[in-house]
Amino acid sequence: MWRPRGSAVVVGIGCSLLLVATVHHGTEIETVGGTLGPALALALDGGIALGVVYAGVRVREAGFTRLEEGRVARWTAVGTLLAAGAIGATLLVRAVEGRPLIEPVFPLLVAAGSGALGGAISGYLAVRQEAEARRAHDATRAVSFVNHLLRHDLRNDLSTIRGYADLAEATSHGDGIAAAEPGSDDGNGPDGRDAAAVIATKADEGLDRLETTSAVTDALVGDADLYRVDLAAVTREILEGITDRSDVTLDAYLTETAPVTANDGLRSVVDNLVENAVEHAGGDATLRVAITEGDETVTLSIDDDGPGIPPERRATLFPNGGGDGATAGGSGDRHGDSEGGGLFIVDSLVEEYGGTVAVGEADLGGARFEVTLPRADED
Repeated sequence: MWRPRGSAVVVGIGCSLLLVATVHHGTEIETVGGTLGPALALALDGGIALGVVYAGVRVREAGFTRLEEGRVARWTAVGTLLAAGAIGATLLVRAVEGRPLIEPVFPLLVAAGSGALGGAISGYLAVRQEAEARRAHDATRAVSFVNHLLRHDLRNDLSTIRGYADLAEATSHGDGIAAAEPGSDDGNGPDGRDAAAVIATKADEGLDRLETTSAVTDALVGDADLYRVDLAAVTREILEGITDRSDVTLDAYLTETAPVTANDGLRSVVDNLVENAVEHAGGDATLRVAITEGDETVTLSIDDDGPGIPPERRATLFPNGGGDGATAGGSGDRHGDSEGGGLFIVDSLVEEYGGTVAVGEADLGGARFEVTLPRADED
């Protein structure tokens, strides 16, 4: 069901107050026989109403989510009702006491407008403070992610490079492992060439990790430059890394290309979801990975035959995704994401790309993750 954005509701409240004030004071001109009084009154309550309209415009320009805008709208509505209700109650008491009610509409309009403006400002400040706190939290998680990658992934790559560099040095002096092998020739034999190849491969992987880390960090702090990325090519590359594993049965249904709007962090999204499925599906895991294209979106689905996720946990897994979606920072059990913030990374990146993540039950009996991203424009 379609619902207006909260900023539109705030603007609507302001416009409604302005309309009522204009009509009311317009009819007063004939009653009081002059324009100065009604004009001054309209300048007051109408000016407050215009302030509410401006507040709604600022809320729209603030870059809040629909949920955050909705909260500002609720603050505005509550402020309007409370202020108007308070003045209305005093007028009611005066009426019960038999006192004359002189111009009751004007104080009601001023009170309602003041309440609306105060509510809009309070809601805006509250939501902005929470958004800034969330961005600070995301920045902390980004630093934690980089620290984890540097300590774990890159350390493994560098350790491998160091080991094979030592091997290459030993073979070049004829006193290493290769020296004892027939056909070795001062480091230029098979072992020397293999060592050099591994060093080059690991160096390339390390550079790729740094590029991905930079893209992920930019996205987590809301400073990502988005561009056209081929989701099919990224997924195909990730899946090639698990095809040689004897404990994994893989069924892949990929389109030739699948252009989406993202950045290099997209690799981290696919990698985390695939590794998560492999890790938690257990021995002899079966994975089904598919990409489907729509007119405006591209969807990546990853199914596994593991234990799945209880329905009561799905509603909180990806809070940004808006799907059938357990928090991405749980206790470390199935999809608890206690190490490295993998699912947090997925959720944050997909949100930054303008997409959604959902989780449900797979036909294989385990969990099904769906990532839907905006389709990139044709070049």
